[in-house]
Amino acid sequence: MARLKYWVWLSCAAGVEPLAKNHLVAAMGGPEAVFFAGKDELMFAGATAHDAQKLMDKSLAEASRVLEACEEQGVRILTLQDADYPERLRSIPDAPVVLFVKGRLPAVDESAVIAVVGTRKASSYGQSMAARLGEGIARGGGIVVSGLADGCDGIAMEAALRAGGTVIGVLGTAIDVVYPAKNRRLFEETAVRGALVSEHGPGTRTYQSDFRLRNRIISGLALGVAVTEAPERSGTRITVDRALEQGRDVFAVPAAVGTPAGDGYLALLALGAQTAASGADILARYEGRFRPVPARSAPVSTKTVPTHIKKEIDKPRDIVYIDLTDRTPDRSERWKDLPDVQRRILEVMDRPSMHADEIIEAAGLSASEALAALTMLQVAGLVSQGAGRRYSRL
Repeated sequence: MARLKYWVWLSCAAGVEPLAKNHLVAAMGGPEAVFFAGKDELMFAGATAHDAQKLMDKSLAEASRVLEACEEQGVRILTLQDADYPERLRSIPDAPVVLFVKGRLPAVDESAVIAVVGTRKASSYGQSMAARLGEGIARGGGIVVSGLADGCDGIAMEAALRAGGTVIGVLGTAIDVVYPAKNRRLFEETAVRGALVSEHGPGTRTYQSDFRLRNRIISGLALGVAVTEAPERSGTRITVDRALEQGRDVFAVPAAVGTPAGDGYLALLALGAQTAASGADILARYEGRFRPVPARSAPVSTKTVPTHIKKEIDKPRDIVYIDLTDRTPDRSERWKDLPDVQRRILEVMDRPSMHADEIIEAAGLSASEALAALTMLQVAGLVSQGAGRRYSRL
């Protein structure tokens, strides 16, 4: 506990960037050394004059208050040097020196954690795709992490919870502040089915810029970031940019070309994003690398679920019902209503995992025609995309 107060003191040092705090801890051997250092010592260790001056406030009153509040509210404190601090997050250069956790943080490093983000002003299509991804990731044994914002983020979390999944909500506010206030039930369910995390302790003052800083934690906890819908210029791009800096995968849900969301989709493809139309598309990227997190059989309260998410029929997932009066439609029936270009793409995909260039050449199409057709086939669930621009017919 004695050492912990110095970690909390450093986390409360307003005006000092996380990267600078991290550097000083590493350079000086721990938060105590930072606390007891003078201004010249801090600057010799690499601190700017501004940061060194900020760290001259040696009062432990705020740290003591935060520690007491954490004990009262059941908030767990993880420091950079704790064994339970997620290694995936610790590896980023500006990792939070302290994580405040409400709930039970799942085994991040052993799981396929996927961030689902998107615009707050989502269209009905964007909302449905956010729900589809959230549910699919949860049912596939992955963990959904998000910022719990309005729009795509919250919808994906709600769908994952409804599917019995495990979730992580990353806050840009203090750990005991619900924002937006109308999402209180979602916050509560997240703490029960996973964890709420923040780099700000109970009662800590936060600023608008902290929501931007929060995005690095969302991507830092994840293997990949899935963008459900976002214009080319939006707050979502901050998370994408941080994900790319951190070496994370980026996935983009197809959107209609010529719309703001479509422009954003094309911009993500230009950055190297992979197309994903379902949670299964994303989890296939990590197949065999992580142990699936089992979904809980009992769904959370349906009051947390938005009205646009379709209710499922209550039956065990592992029971298959076969109607012997029906027959599986053959290929010609399944493809008959597709446009000629899409049918041609499917016909030339005669072996698994073909590269996009191979498909383009075999189909005799332009690159733009073929890629557009492949995107629509993924949306229709007839094609999946793997790593390295390779596609497989389903």
